[in-house]
This record gives sequence, structure tokens and C-alpha cells, in this order.
Amino acid sequence: MGARVRVPGLPRRPATPRRRPASVPAARVLLVLLAAVLGLAGMAAPAATAAPGRVATATPSPTADDALPVRVQITEVSPTVLRPGQNLVVRARLTNTSAEEISNPRALVHLERIRPGTRDDLQRWLDEPLTGRRVGSRVAQVTAEGPLAPGATVDLEVTVPADVVGLLDRPDTWGARGLSVQAVSAGQRVGLQRSFVLWATQNDDVPQTRVSLLAPFVGPAPVPQGVDITTPGPTLGELVGPGGRLDSMLDVARTSPDVAIVVDPALLAAARTGTDSEIAWAGSLTATAVGRDVVALPWSDPDLTALAHSGAVDMLDAAVDASATAVSEAIDGGRPLSARTDVLWAPGPATDQATVDLAAQAGAAVLVLAPEDLPMDPDLAGGRTELTSTTGTLVGLVPDSTLTTLLTHPEQLVPDPTHATVVQRVLAELSVLARGSAEGLQHVLIALPRDADPDPDLVEAVLGAVQGAPWSRTAPLTALLGARGAGALHETLPALVDDPQALAPEQVRRLADARNATVAFAAATGEGAATLLTGVDTAVLAPVATAWRADPAGRQALVDAVVKAVDAKRVGLTLAPTSNQNRISAYSEVRFSVRNDLPAAASVRVETRPRKGCLRTEPSETVLVPAGGVEVVPVQVHAIANCDVVVEAVLTSADGAPLGDPVTFEFRASPTIESVGTAVVGALLAVGLVLGVARTVRRGQSARRGARRVDGDAGTRPLPVLGGTPEGDDT
Repeated sequence: MGARVRVPGLPRRPATPRRRPASVPAARVLLVLLAAVLGLAGMAAPAATAAPGRVATATPSPTADDALPVRVQITEVSPTVLRPGQNLVVRARLTNTSAEEISNPRALVHLERIRPGTRDDLQRWLDEPLTGRRVGSRVAQVTAEGPLAPGATVDLEVTVPADVVGLLDRPDTWGARGLSVQAVSAGQRVGLQRSFVLWATQNDDVPQTRVSLLAPFVGPAPVPQGVDITTPGPTLGELVGPGGRLDSMLDVARTSPDVAIVVDPALLAAARTGTDSEIAWAGSLTATAVGRDVVALPWSDPDLTALAHSGAVDMLDAAVDASATAVSEAIDGGRPLSARTDVLWAPGPATDQATVDLAAQAGAAVLVLAPEDLPMDPDLAGGRTELTSTTGTLVGLVPDSTLTTLLTHPEQLVPDPTHATVVQRVLAELSVLARGSAEGLQHVLIALPRDADPDPDLVEAVLGAVQGAPWSRTAPLTALLGARGAGALHETLPALVDDPQALAPEQVRRLADARNATVAFAAATGEGAATLLTGVDTAVLAPVATAWRADPAGRQALVDAVVKAVDAKRVGLTLAPTSNQNRISAYSEVRFSVRNDLPAAASVRVETRPRKGCLRTEPSETVLVPAGGVEVVPVQVHAIANCDVVVEAVLTSADGAPLGDPVTFEFRASPTIESVGTAVVGALLAVGLVLGVARTVRRGQSARRGARRVDGDAGTRPLPVLGGTPEGDDT
């Protein structure tokens, strides 16, 4: 507290006399005695745990500089899971990274006996600074035989007797404890590394966390035949060669029968038709896949985000169908590859609701998400959840971010990692997860990234340790898909996430339009469509492959080349230009000539589109044009007024899909000439009829007019007259 300041003008506060206690309370006495007992116990423990013949010393103070001169690496913790009655053996490697000699270095082993309660606690233990005082209680030490010269390395082994470990054998004490190895010289800390000890009690009836692992087999960015573009990254031969990414991934798949193989059939097809080494690798992969879970990705592993943002469901359907066809074929003369084709894998790094909807529309049952797509409680992590889409519900698989990183980039989570420290960290993570099993069985997923170059030895060590710990087991993918009650969805996915790495929607639509136009063109040829469409789907799917995200410029060049190549397939059906037409009749016919240079007959129609409303047309009847032949196709037109109009004619399939570029001609319609002539003749006839009727009515017929007499006959009487009596008749 700061000094008290007196404000002038205010009276002084009277001093309060201090009271001196008459006696020390009993509780304070007890506290003092307890501290003394604990102090004696702390002094006795180091003496009991020190190496024989050596005097234990207090924990030295850390140096002020965080960059310690000695690099400490824990190379082995044995046993991996410690049980009551077992000695703990820790092997550490000390390397002098400074330019000065380190005299008489010692390795001190410390244990943190308080069990971490959460996964965050595990990381906080490792994130403690090298100069921090939190290292645990010292339980053993060993001294190197001599000084450590600059750049020199020494391996030390420290044994902690079972009776010094100090962990209780009770049903609820199992789990992780902090472990540290400290390098000391001249009473100062010169190096430090932290890790974990895994403690198991005699009772193995503990909850278990199951672990499933996905090993992806996707190749380099695909390039269709006939396109001269260099792919980014290593070639297929380099990837499957010794030490290559795909060769290492195959070794990972061999480490455990529970590892699920996720393969792009396009990669397998390319390897089976490649060099001898590529063919041999493909055979090894198919042999390893027998009897385990296998997932066949859509052909060329398309970028689901790019397809979803452009609404290209047809292209995803084509990729899924191509994969289904490929896996159903016999491989290397043997049985077909038994693989699921209803599992899709989002490219990440952020999956949106549009991608989920696309997967459901394509008929997928499972969608593998990116590790950070769904925020979940890290201590109750579950690899399976349910995703709701516009067309139904599908299973979502969410990889565990921490465990996946530990197998691919452990240096991001474990300082200066070794196989031993990574294994101990993985088991520590699983022990915390197992303790959360009261909420349901914990089943986590490790999904190696598509471009991961894993260390097979590390993966084998981790999976072996998982199988050996009482609180964990490996499990196949089918077990995860059938899990229930874990990994509830806490938040919904965003509707749309802009991903600059994905192919732009307008470029995807260019590919989709070129494909759709070519499919419609081929449909006109009937049985010849299959030949015409050979290679079209693989070509348009190549630029959409997820692997092309690594080279946006090369991907754009590939899009242009593929669109040009696919458009070039739509040739062979030609609508000949027609001359300008002059018609005076309201109803007439225009005849078009269609030539077919394809090897198969084609069913076509001609549609005309006048650019003015004075002319009306209807599509022609469907006409079958033989292969290598020519047919005339008539089109009926109806002129309703005098006009000069430009007419566009296009050759289409039977269902109206355009088959080529349109042709134009001028149509001069004069239907009034025909109509006026007809009207004049009709008018003249009408006038004549009217005049005749009028003359007859006007003249009428009297009694005298029309009477006929007979000369020479006096008694002759006139003929009767209608409406009167004969003249001279007195009757």
C-alpha cells in the first residue's frame, strides 16, 4: 500500500492501540506442526529417490535466460502405462547447444502428482516456460560421467523405484500425471522437458475411449490426356517411391487392421497403368485393403466446396458414378475392390451448410468435416454427429484436432517432440476423454490430412500404445458410424463461407456447361453416345480436384484447356445455311439440309426463332440422319403480316438440346398480296350476286307480262295469272 497522505485542515485520527494476544490459538499451533511435518517429508523423499551413492539436493533455481543451453529430449518412458509395484525408467538425451562446456550435468526426474482434470490442463503443463518453477516433485537423479562439450550429446537413464513413485492404487486414481526431466549444472537449470506418466491401477475395469483413423490416398493434381500442363508438387512416381508420401501412407495403413483406407479411384487407375514401381504400389494397396474398411472418394477427389458454391450437383454425381464403376471392376484380375462410395470428405478449412446440402443431394450418407468445423466440448469430444440438410439427414464425422495434429505436426503441441513424448501425450488425452464417458461412449476420429507425410513408426507406436492402455482401444470406421449418443452438435454450420482457395463458381459453371452440352450432343447419336463421351467426365473433373488448390494459376489454365477440348467434341452434325426467303403466302415451308459426319446415325430437329412477332414457326419433326448422310428437314412457317425478319435456325436433339451453332437468314413475308387478290375476286362475285338479285326484285312480274296468246284462235283465253283472273272472265 502507498504512504498515507494527510489533508491539511482535517483533524488527526486518533491512534488505535494495538492489542497483543494473550496466547497463541490452538489452530495456529496445528498449522505450524503440519508445515514442519510436510517439510520433513519433502526432505526425506529426495533422499529416498536419489541414485545410489549420490546426495540429493534441492531443486535448483532456473536460469534467467529462457533459451537454456542444454537440449533435453525424453526418448523413452518405460513402462508406457505404469502400474503399482513397477519401477519407472526414464531415458533422456542431453545435447549441449551452447559454445561453452557444461560441467558435470545431472538429469533430475520430477513427478506432478496432481492429476490434470481437463485436456486444457494437459496443454498448460507443457506450455509452462522452461524457466518456470512448476516441474513437480523430484523423485530421482543421475549424473553424467564427465563434462558435456559444445555440440556433444549424452544419453542418461534414470530409474524411479516403485516405492518412490508415490501414486495411490485406488479405483479412481488412474490417468495422467506430469513428468519432467531437468538438466542441472553447478546448481543451475540448464535444460528441461516436460511430458506425462500414465498411471493405471490394478483394476482395469475403467471406461474406454475408442479411436478410429483415416488414411487418405489421393494423388497429384490430375491432368487429362492431351493437355500439356505441369502438375504442382511431386509426380506420382515420386509419391509412391521409397520415402514418398503415398509410400509412407501405405506403411501407416499396415500398422493396424483398424486403419480405414480412403482412396481416390482415379489415383489407383493411374498407378495401375503407370511404371513398374507404380503398378507394384497399386497392387500392395489393393492387397492391404482386403478385409478392412475402405472408402472410395468421388473420381479425382473433387472440391466439394467449389461444386456446392456453383450448384454443380451433376458434376458430383458424375464423379460418384465414375468411382462406383471403377471399384466394381476386377483389379489385377482378382475380385473387385470392396469400398463404400457414399462417404464424402470436405476439403476444409471451413465447411458450410451449402456443402452439406450438396452432399445430401448427391446421395451421400456420410460427410467427413474439417477438425474445427463444429465447436464441441473438448473433454466430451465425439467423432460422430448428425447433419441436417434440405433433403434429409446424414452422418457427420468430425476429426479430433489435437490427436490429428499430434500424428502429423506434433511440434505444434509438444515442445521438441520425440516418439515417447507424443505417445505419452496421446494416452494422456485419451485418459481425460475416457473419464468423460459418463456422458456416453467416447469415440474419436483421427483423419490424416490429404497432403500429410506421416511418420509410420510414430503412428505404429501410438496405435500400439492405444491398444495397450486400459482406457483406450482402436476401432474400425464402421464402429464409429454405428456409434450413438456422443458428439452432439452444439452449433449449426454457416450458410455460406467464402473460400478463396476453391475454384470460382463461374469457372465451375464453364466446365459444367461444356459437359452438359456435350452430353446432349452425344444423346442424339443413340448407341454412339458412349464412344463420343469417352474421357469427357474425367476431363471436366480434373480442374475441380482438391489437389489443384495448391496451384490456382495452373488450375485456371487447365480450365481453359479442358473447356476447349470438350467443346471440340461437338462436331459432325452440320446445319447448312439457307438462302434468304421471299413468300407471299401466309403459310409456307422452309427446307433445311442437315449433314451427319459422325460414325453413327443421329436423330435431329430444326428449330427456328424469328426475331419479330410477324412470323410464327414450329419445330420440325424429328428426322434420322444416317451416318455420313444428308437429310432435308422441312419447317412450317406462318406469316401474319408484311415484314422483313431475321430468322435464327438451330439444329437440336429430339428433346430440344442445341447441337451446334445457329445459322441465320432473312425472311421477307408479303401475305397481304395473296389476301388482297382473294378479297377482290370475292368482292366482284358478291357485287354481281347483289346486282342480279336487286334487278329481279326491282322488275318483278305483272299479269300482262309473261301472258302468252295463241294467234288465230278467237276463243283463246290468256293463261292464268298468279294473284288475278283472266281478262274478260266474268265468272
